[in-house]
This record gives sequence, C-alpha cells and structure tokens, in this order.
Amino acid sequence: MTRLEKDLFELPSGLSGLLRWAAAHEVCCVLDGSAATDPNYAFPRQLAVGINRSFELGVDGSLRDLDQFLGPTDIGYAIQIGYGLKDHLEKLSSRHLDPIGFPDLFVFEPAVRIQLLEDRLHILAADATAVWETILSGSLAIDPLIPPVRFEPRCSRVQYLAELEQVRAHILRGDCYELNYCQEFFSTDVSLDPVAVYERLCKVVQAPFASLYRNKHRWMMGASPERFLKKQGDRLESRPMKGTAPREVDPDLDARLAEALQTSQKDRSENIMVVDLVRNDLSRVAEKATVQVEALCALHSFPQVHQLVSTVSGRLRAGTGFHEILEACFPMGSMTGAPKVRVMQLTDQYEHSARGLYSGSVGYIEPNGDFDLNVVIRSLQYNADSGYLSYHVGSGITAYSDPEKEWEECLWKSRGIRQVFES
Repeated sequence: MTRLEKDLFELPSGLSGLLRWAAAHEVCCVLDGSAATDPNYAFPRQLAVGINRSFELGVDGSLRDLDQFLGPTDIGYAIQIGYGLKDHLEKLSSRHLDPIGFPDLFVFEPAVRIQLLEDRLHILAADATAVWETILSGSLAIDPLIPPVRFEPRCSRVQYLAELEQVRAHILRGDCYELNYCQEFFSTDVSLDPVAVYERLCKVVQAPFASLYRNKHRWMMGASPERFLKKQGDRLESRPMKGTAPREVDPDLDARLAEALQTSQKDRSENIMVVDLVRNDLSRVAEKATVQVEALCALHSFPQVHQLVSTVSGRLRAGTGFHEILEACFPMGSMTGAPKVRVMQLTDQYEHSARGLYSGSVGYIEPNGDFDLNVVIRSLQYNADSGYLSYHVGSGITAYSDPEKEWEECLWKSRGIRQVFES
C-alpha cells in the first residue's frame, strides 16, 4: 500500500466530484460526520472504494468465519450489517420479502481508502498516485434535479393506530416492556441519482453518522444521528437514542419542547429501559464490573428533532472476537426493545415489511481492530434495477405510549427525508 496526501482545494470538481468517482464503483462506502458539533460523536470522514477481498454471510454460513476473514490488513474494512443478521443469531425468521436485497452481512477490504482531514485528503491504495490521477481526470460534478417522489405508507394510519393498541396490550400483559415498532413508506418505478439525493439529505439533516453505501444495484443514503458501537483500544461504547421531540423555528417554543422532552416520564422511561438492555448486552463481552452509564438521557438537538441520548461503556475482555461482540449486542436495543428476542418475534408479527438495512449498521473497522458503527435510521434504501425506493421510521412503544402521538413522532423523524424530494 502507498499513501498520498493532497490538498482538498486541488479537486477541480470539489467533494461532489469525489463522491461521484467513488459511487461509480460497484461497491463503495462513504462515512461522513463533518456536520457534527462534537467530533467524539461522529464518523471520521472517509471513503472506502472497490474491493480487494470480501466476506458475505450466506444462508448456511457461520458468523465465526468472520473473525478468520478479518486478518492483518494495512487498510481496514468497511462493514454493512442488515437487520436480517438477527436470524443467524437467534432462532428467528421473517415472513416479509425484502425488495431491496442487501446481504445480511457484507464486509470488504477496499482497494482504495480516502480519509478527509480538515483541508487535506489521504489516499491509501496499491498505487495512490494513479488513483489521484484518475480522480482528477473524471468529469466535473453536476447537480441533477431530484425528481418529486410520492411515498405511500405500507400500512394506513388507521391500521397503525390499531396495531399499536395491540402492541400496548402485549406490554400490559407483561409479554414485553418496550417494543420498537417500525413502518415503511415506499415508492415504485423511481429513477434518481443516489449521490444527488445523499448530498441534499446531508445538507437538510446534518447528521453525525451520515453514510452513502452502494452494493451493486442496491443503495443506502443515510443521515443517521445514532452510534451503535465504537471500540477504541479496550473501551467499547454504545449511545442508545430514545425520546424525541420536534424542533420549532421560534426559539422560545423550541426551548420549551426541549425542556419538556427532558422531563417527560414516557420518553425517559423509554430511554432508560433501552439503557438497561444495552448494559446487559455489553456485560456479555466486557470485563466484570466495568460496564457503566456515563450519560443518561442527555439532550442532543438536530435540525428536525430533539433527542435523548445515553452513553454506556465497558472494558472489553481480552481475546474477544468481533463476531462475539455482534452476537452479544446486535440488533441494537434502541431498534428492538426488551426482552430482545420476544420483541423481535412480535415486530415481525405486526410490522408489514422487511426492514432490510434499516435497523442495521454500516461503519469501518481499522487495521488495529478498532471500529465505529452507526445505526441505520433516517435513511433511504433504493434498488436501482427495480426502481423501488423506501424509508422506514419507528418509535419505542411503552405502557405510556399514545398511538396518535407515536404516529406524529414518526412524521417528525422523517421530515428531513421528505424535504429532500420537495422543490
């Protein structure tokens, strides 16, 4: 591997041109936390492009094989985890077909890794100079129009409200304590430019864990505000996000909404139940008595919504493999509920579509084994062959939940996505 360092201003077509160069490859992963105000709660800005070698978990494959694949590397690995990985971890299955078709697990050692650091970029590749010259010789970036898209709900509002009452009945009976119920909004026969959509989504939502991921004809354009897991040295961190309130233009009203969220019994209980679940997950791979809650129900404000975010960490046991961490912690508690296996059975029973990459994760594994993984929410999935475009949105249901307010919360959360397709 060779490394080349260049000033960003040398790119004649700017970062948009760099994105288009990356997205022209059949497999690429772009991670971008440049919109974040806290660099410790954001993706480092980087692109993983092309494949040296890859690992895909097949129907009969074993997750243990992943650790053998993750051998010594100078460049690291990009990783995509679909929600369907749950079926490999537990005795579960889904009755829904997935029209997008992302693998349950796909990891690749990229041919090229580009890291963007302040006003410079670092290219790591077998021939970094040749990569730079190819980028420079590419056509100038264009700004194509994004077509208007009409999204239809997979289930009607009336169905949604009725099913949430059934979910609440399960909670009141003691079948579960909290359940993250998700719904899909979709459109068919759509033709669009994923890079243009991703760039506008980033401008609208300004997310700390934004991502653009392509796996052949399958695309994910994401503006996630949530971290699933980060490993740095022997420290393992998760930041579950639960509790939502809308943003308002009027600063006084916006401040009141933020304050009300911080004192909301429903929202705090929703967050605390997930924190307990995450503590239990981390304890399966952490040294004894090292799991701790560093922040509980801290307020984070994003352009469309206020959120409550907690921080849970632990010291990873020596010798713990990456597959063991996934077995202990996936799917993330914020997208399932508690107890985890029972609520995953119930969500498949009540939800109307496969989640696909939604509720999964994308991220990067460093050569030394450190990694940072997001939660795929506030994101679009697109099948360029069929023209199927969709997004999912969900909320945590507890005994305190009001179905009408949960419906409204889903609309708040998806506001940024809808704005992308408005003129």
